[in-house]
Amino acid sequence: MTDLDERINRTLRERAEGPVDVDRLLAGAVRQGRTRERRRLVARAGVAVGLVALLGFGATAGPVDRLPGREPIGPPGATGSAVPFLPAQVAGTPGAAARPDRIGRDPALLHIGLAEGGPRYLEWRVGGGKETAKLDVGGRTVTVELTSADVLRTTGAWNMPSLDGPSANRYDGSVTHADGPDGVPVWRRYWQPAPGVYAGASVSGPNEGPLHDAAEALRLDRAYRCAGPVRLTTLPVGARVVSCGMVVSTFPAAYAVLLNASDDRGRGMSVELQYAATAVTGGAANRTIGDRPAHYDPGSARLELLDIPQARLLAALAAEQPFSEAEGGSVLLGAQVAEHLDQPDTW
Repeated sequence: MTDLDERINRTLRERAEGPVDVDRLLAGAVRQGRTRERRRLVARAGVAVGLVALLGFGATAGPVDRLPGREPIGPPGATGSAVPFLPAQVAGTPGAAARPDRIGRDPALLHIGLAEGGPRYLEWRVGGGKETAKLDVGGRTVTVELTSADVLRTTGAWNMPSLDGPSANRYDGSVTHADGPDGVPVWRRYWQPAPGVYAGASVSGPNEGPLHDAAEALRLDRAYRCAGPVRLTTLPVGARVVSCGMVVSTFPAAYAVLLNASDDRGRGMSVELQYAATAVTGGAANRTIGDRPAHYDPGSARLELLDIPQARLLAALAAEQPFSEAEGGSVLLGAQVAEHLDQPDTW
């Protein structure tokens, strides 16, 4: 959970004696809070604002000139040719309907599934007991959130109303709305797609239709690989991956993977893979990791491997209580990256 998430939850708790308009939190306060959060993150870690805004993560490993997922990047004819990206199913692993207590708990697994031929994934995030996906539903972007009762009653899930207290929500499928930026309505819906599974969805625009389309397409009987072509096999002692996400809105022209790791001492690191169908370039080699060329920027504490065709693999070390450069190098050296980054069926 980011500091922004904590601020939202604290505000909700402090106002527990009276009703809280969650829709206006979404449309107003959240927008301002994200702006402050992005500025703080850039100051702390020198990271890419673009991917923070896109994924809503706590840290990234940028910056890049043209960010995968922000705009089409590819060979002639690739612009505007984005196709649906389907995360790989993890065989034998139960879905959210069977194990709601696992939603958002294992960063390796995504539980938000979609019916074949339905909405298209734009991006997703897993971590902190919650999962979020942005979907293209008939040309409009719907944000779907998934969590469980224990999270809503204990740590809380940002932008998901409580099950208890004066601001409790019945999760009965009813729809509310409030004015968003430029007066465009933001529509919200909360429901229970399966016993023990709690969902929320939001969309901006003239009507609520895409909310119902997204809910109808939701499938909770399977689990999927969150990180696509990347696996981290080496982490510093005591560290673990705490969140995972992908931006796939312009696949196959480009996409990005982001994994955040931390330990019980508060040290943090983000590992990012940025892929583009055209060549991507990083800094000039000034390090080697093993016998592989690398670049280290001490000003922003970013370390990058330079020998992966059509991709950048970077580690951003947190500004406060960081992992060492050597530890970041070990993580990058141990990262397993698929050989064919443009062929998801081989990952």
